[in-house]
Amino acid sequence: MVNPFRKIRDWFAVLPDKKKYIEVITASLSIPVLLSVVLINYLNIQERRSNDKITSTITEAPKDQSPTIITIIKEPDQNATPTPTIITSPTQSVTKEECIKDIGPISIATPEENEAVTSNPLEINIQYDQGEYCSVVWSYRINNGNWSNFIDNDIFIYNMDSGQKTIELHVKSIVSNASKTIRRTFTYENAYMMSTPTITPTPPSRTE
Repeated sequence: MVNPFRKIRDWFAVLPDKKKYIEVITASLSIPVLLSVVLINYLNIQERRSNDKITSTITEAPKDQSPTIITIIKEPDQNATPTPTIITSPTQSVTKEECIKDIGPISIATPEENEAVTSNPLEINIQYDQGEYCSVVWSYRINNGNWSNFIDNDIFIYNMDSGQKTIELHVKSIVSNASKTIRRTFTYENAYMMSTPTITPTPPSRTE
């Protein structure tokens, strides 16, 4: 049996220009290799495009999808006992008063009853324990004289004449009609009169 490889070798040995044939054979063998490379690259590109398309579809899911609302209508049970409806009334808030709309404990601290007083000016000290009560003001008069304006501090009387004195203190609340009157009797002795400063006009100068 003739060896085919030997026959090809002998045939190739008698060829006149072996270089051309080698180039033809090499070129023939390189064409399938190039085609294989091109085909593999094409398939890789197609596979990559397909993967990118799938990934993009998964990533770009619709964002504003509203959930589907399913309404189930249940027929009322005729044999069921109705549940009573309890109606609660709103809680009434109790507003605490800021102060008691009345007159708290108030008194004339000084002078005391039937006390002999000689100070000038005469100080009448009013003591008011306000506490939770509203504020008050008072007016006064001495020996049934004219009532003073309403104030809320102590009273000072200058240069009062000597003798038996009765002071009446009329107290009233500033937020209500509550009022009361306090009286105190004392003896006043004016030891000296406080001088009132006077201004003497300067006579005009005469021109000689």
